[in-house]
Amino acid sequence: DFKVCGTYNGITAMQLDVKRPLSLDVIIDALDIAKEGRRCILNEMERLNGLSHRPSMKSSAPRVEVIKFDPNRKRDLVGPGGAVLRQLEERFDINIDLSQEGTCLIFGPPKSVKKAKSVIMDLVADVEEGGVYEGTVIELKDFGAIIELLRNKEGLLHVSEICPDNSQKHPEGNMGMVREHLKVGDKIEVLCTQIDRVEGSIKLSRKKLLELREKNQYYHKH
Repeated sequence: DFKVCGTYNGITAMQLDVKRPLSLDVIIDALDIAKEGRRCILNEMERLNGLSHRPSMKSSAPRVEVIKFDPNRKRDLVGPGGAVLRQLEERFDINIDLSQEGTCLIFGPPKSVKKAKSVIMDLVADVEEGGVYEGTVIELKDFGAIIELLRNKEGLLHVSEICPDNSQKHPEGNMGMVREHLKVGDKIEVLCTQIDRVEGSIKLSRKKLLELREKNQYYHKH
C-alpha cells in the first residue's frame, strides 16, 4: 500500500505500509508510476475546473489553531486528572492536542475554535511581540485606547495605530478619532508590536495588522 500525492512540481506527502523490506529500485519505479498518474489526474482537473484555489476557506470548513505556551504551564491547561482539558473539549465541541514542548492544537468548527482559543490563551499564553490577539476595549483616552488582551494583561493602542487611513485630522481632535472607531466593550483584533519588559508596557497596532492582511491577500491573488 503506497500512497503518493503532490503537484506538477513534486511530492507533498506519501505513505508506505510494508510487511517486509523493499528494494530501492522498487520504490523508485513506484514513484515514477505515481508521477505519471498524478500528472494525468492534474491535467484532467485543470481541463474540467482549473486548478486555482479559493481565495479563502468556506466559513463552515473546520479549522485548526496553534497556541505556543511555556511547557511549565501545561498543568494549568490539563488540570487535575485532565479535568480542565475535558471541560474545554466538551464545552466548545473541539479536540485539543498538546505536546511536551508547549504547543496546543485546537481542532473544530470555526466559531468554536475561536472561542476556545481565547479561553486557552487566558490559561497558559503570554503576550509576545508579533502575536495577534483579540482584546477588549476597557478605556478610551485622548491618545488612544487601553486594550485588555489576556487575563491581567493590558496594552496601549495608540490613536495613530487604530486604522490605516488616519492622515486627516478629526474635527473633535484625537478623542473624536478614538471614539469614531472604538467604544468601551468592543472586541478587537490587534498586533503586538513592542513589549517593554522593564516598564511592563505593551504597544499594539490595529493599523499594521490590517496592512499585513491586505498585503497577504494581494499576494494570494497574484
